[in-house]
Amino acid sequence: MLLDAILAWVHFVLIFGLVGCLFAEVFFYRDVLPAATFARLRQVDAAYGMLAGAVVFSGIARMVWSPKTAAYFLHNPIFWTKMSLFVAVALLSIPPTIHYVRIRSTAQPDGTVRVERSAYVKMRALLTVQVVLFAFIPLCAALMARGFR
Repeated sequence: MLLDAILAWVHFVLIFGLVGCLFAEVFFYRDVLPAATFARLRQVDAAYGMLAGAVVFSGIARMVWSPKTAAYFLHNPIFWTKMSLFVAVALLSIPPTIHYVRIRSTAQPDGTVRVERSAYVKMRALLTVQVVLFAFIPLCAALMARGFR
């Protein structure tokens, strides 16, 4: 019982960190990125990726060592909806990461990066869709916790 509570706590803390990184990425991404802001954006994006991996690992740990059996999760369509949302958010996070790597080479001598309008609009939309999809993951978790299938 204590192990289950600790694993849940770790999982939730990691998820809060993940959400924080996502919102920080939305906050820092602009069409004109001063060198310091761009450096922070890349750090936040890297942390976002690492935290996503940690969330997956902690989720698997919860599933393996939870009082509920793995079958409870694996046979629950809401669990698979939650996983699909998480995978969709993860896949949507790849283009912005690639974008940050690519635009790094366009930095001006002072380190400022100016993002082309079309690329900026596309990346802003991808970040927004990630936020919207991520918002439904806790709903799935709440439904599962209450026994919905």
